[in-house]
Amino acid sequence: MAKKKSNKVPQKYLAGLSKSEKEKRKKEIARNKNKAADDPSAYKFATNKKNGVQRKTVESRYTRRYREMYT
Repeated sequence: MAKKKSNKVPQKYLAGLSKSEKEKRKKEIARNKNKAADDPSAYKFATNKKNGVQRKTVESRYTRRYREMYT
């Protein structure tokens, strides 16, 4: 029997956003969750649509550790 996946979005994805922005982000994530990992259209939500700038996100501890070790 397969486990049912939760549709809950982690709070770290919504941190620092207003209520309306949180709802928009949840909709974008839900819309793109079934797309393939190598599909570039699945990641369009990561940019600000107004000026095309990458959204600010929290760097993972793994990325931070990698940069400490190799840069």
